[in-house]
Amino acid sequence: MTDQTDQKGVPNIQVEQELRRMNEAWVKALIQGDTATLDRIMANDFIFTYPFEGDDKAQTLEDVRSGDLRVEYLNRENVRVRVYGNTAVLTGRDTTKWQYKGREFTGQYRIIHVYAERQGRWQLVAVQACPMTQQ
Repeated sequence: MTDQTDQKGVPNIQVEQELRRMNEAWVKALIQGDTATLDRIMANDFIFTYPFEGDDKAQTLEDVRSGDLRVEYLNRENVRVRVYGNTAVLTGRDTTKWQYKGREFTGQYRIIHVYAERQGRWQLVAVQACPMTQQ
């Protein structure tokens, strides 16, 4: 880790720690169906692209609220955070089992979360997950 700072002089390590906490809260909220926490973390222009569809914030929250999107388990490993000024990228590997509109998604995925600092607070603006092939 470096001792570089962001544009406001906050050490990147503090930003990384904050984003790791947000990541953990987002995963926990997704598993528990906690739409209030998801709503707080996600930006209004959030986009969620997993192997099934690309959903905006409103659709993602509705899918969780209605039970169309359910997570049986999600284990996130190898989490890394890179801060680029007021943007940050979190990467990792998920081992997960989902249900989405009656379809099951099980396996390992490489994930990318993109965060942006807006009006003094960090928000999740995009999530992308790609299935990992078995080798």
